[in-house]
Amino acid sequence: MKKALLVLLILLLLVMTVPLVVPVPPLEGTVPPRELADPDSQFIELNGVDVHVKTSGAGEPVFVLLHGFGASLYSWNAVMTSIAENGRVIAYDRTGFGLTERPLNWVGENPYSSEAQLQLLWALLDHFAMDKAILVGNSAGGTLGLQFSLAYPERVQGLVLVDPAVYSGGGAPTWLRPLLNTPQAKRLGPLFVRQFLAKGSSLLDSAWYDPTLIS
Repeated sequence: MKKALLVLLILLLLVMTVPLVVPVPPLEGTVPPRELADPDSQFIELNGVDVHVKTSGAGEPVFVLLHGFGASLYSWNAVMTSIAENGRVIAYDRTGFGLTERPLNWVGENPYSSEAQLQLLWALLDHFAMDKAILVGNSAGGTLGLQFSLAYPERVQGLVLVDPAVYSGGGAPTWLRPLLNTPQAKRLGPLFVRQFLAKGSSLLDSAWYDPTLIS
């Protein structure tokens, strides 16, 4: 029994300490977001985050385009001009995606949380002096559009959901979430995300019935 407890103690110490000393090398070959931006790109600071935005059209109504998980405002390139024939269109990269800033350190609300996403959308509406907007959301962007509509219905003129990610019990299991907020998990987080990105192409292929249709 004593040997078993000793082994368990050693394993526990390894689990707690090894992640904190695992090297996280800097990414190579990266360039500033503005070097990757298009001529019509804008960068505006919202809630302390440098946000990549594109606009088109004018007048009313105003459409705000919300892209899905792992995507960016590039998702809307093929339809943005057509939508702009009916009013003003604003598309932006949500925090963690596209060319929008990815904070590594912060004080207060986690900028990647659902609540922070709601507040960022609110700040976007304020920045462009919009009392209301039609929210157009795809996949996880549809989730955000629904959440914003429920929290702030007075600021939503309409809601367009394009294959929204609407389901119950989503995200990490409740019992796992405290572990994800530990220093160990935060240390390993960048390494896990890099693995996800490295396999992004194969994951995209697996999401399509006919991968040859992916442009």
